[in-house]
Amino acid sequence: MHIQTSPKTCLGVFSASIVLATTCFGQVLASDSNAYPALSGSISFEAQNDFAFASDDTTNEFNNLFVTIEPQIKLALTKKVSINSGLVFEQVQEPAVKGDNRTFADHGAYIQVLTLDFQDDTTHLSAGKMHVNFGKAWDIAPGVFGTDLAGEYEMAENISVLAAYSHDFGTGGNHTISAQTYMLDTSGLAESAFTRRKKTREAAGGPGNTGDFSSFAVSLDGDGFSFAEGLTYHVAFVHNANETTGAEDEHRFAIGGAYDVAVSENVSVTPLVEYVKFNDADGTAGQDRDYLTLALGASYKSWNAAVSGTFKETETRNGAETREELLQISAGYAFESGIGLDVAYKRTRNAGVDTDVFGTLLTYGFEF
Repeated sequence: MHIQTSPKTCLGVFSASIVLATTCFGQVLASDSNAYPALSGSISFEAQNDFAFASDDTTNEFNNLFVTIEPQIKLALTKKVSINSGLVFEQVQEPAVKGDNRTFADHGAYIQVLTLDFQDDTTHLSAGKMHVNFGKAWDIAPGVFGTDLAGEYEMAENISVLAAYSHDFGTGGNHTISAQTYMLDTSGLAESAFTRRKKTREAAGGPGNTGDFSSFAVSLDGDGFSFAEGLTYHVAFVHNANETTGAEDEHRFAIGGAYDVAVSENVSVTPLVEYVKFNDADGTAGQDRDYLTLALGASYKSWNAAVSGTFKETETRNGAETREELLQISAGYAFESGIGLDVAYKRTRNAGVDTDVFGTLLTYGFEF
């Protein structure tokens, strides 16, 4: 007999299972904080509603209520060796019909990170399923919608080997150089539970999808400058090998930084800028793509606000250009309970079509 469960039921079972398992296991291992193995981690919960209330193309108007749950679990085998995992429960499918309203629909769970790591004061070695260290705005741009367009160059779910070395130059800051080789994950680890998501097959080809370690990335990150304590920077280069017949290897370059400035005891502001360049984007010869993200986040006690913009331009070999942009403004409050509530407005423009979206985001997280 087939028993069909609703997305809400799946969400409840998934959430309860994670909380129960991590809490019980954590209590057992926490009895001796110096004992190994030792378990630690965090779980973040988000419930978001996006209401696209106006658009030049009415098929872009919709309401979508969805959740995202991200448990991150670290099992320390020794002081320096650990197994790290990151799970994600989120909406994994596009609507069957463009513009359909959805409420807790099409959610699935999958493994985003699963690595074996060695970490000491200067060296980090990692192998398994992970992100490629490329770009930061897709992760840290402030605001409810701040990461949306920059998220297109997030390089998640790759089978990779990484080596990184850090050195503290004192007043000159702490700098980390890293190198990794990788390939897109097309294994069983790319499957999802509850709802099946679209899985990329190795036979589909494309940049980074080669089935071998012919792609690589190098990056340089820094912070801890005595003359500017809140300053961070990131520079990265990616060679995305492409074995598809008639296609080109794709190359990516990223440079950016953020500066957390304490204006007073209770007020801080953080400007952020990042530029990303694609050459032979998507493996198409002569096709270049640029992203520019500009953002300003601010906080006052438990309040936060952010304004940001991401601008994307793609130019083909024959000179044809397409442009896309996202502008957003948001504000929120973090309650003493740990619950956060944010509201936001964004306007997107794609091929001359403007769409206005109002968003509401409810967040909660805890560590163990």
